[in-house]
Amino acid sequence: MDKDHLIELISNSLLYDSKDSESTRNLSDFKNYLERLNLEQLRTMSKEFIL
Repeated sequence: MDKDHLIELISNSLLYDSKDSESTRNLSDFKNYLERLNLEQLRTMSKEFIL
């Protein structure tokens, strides 16, 4: 998997049906954090979400 796909996989696993702006902002902050990680770190993190 490439980096963008892993970021989407991880962030989508954290999505929930909350529509409040705080949740949206937190998800956006988390995606920014994921983008700063390298590919190996993302792969390790994605294993946690898949298990």
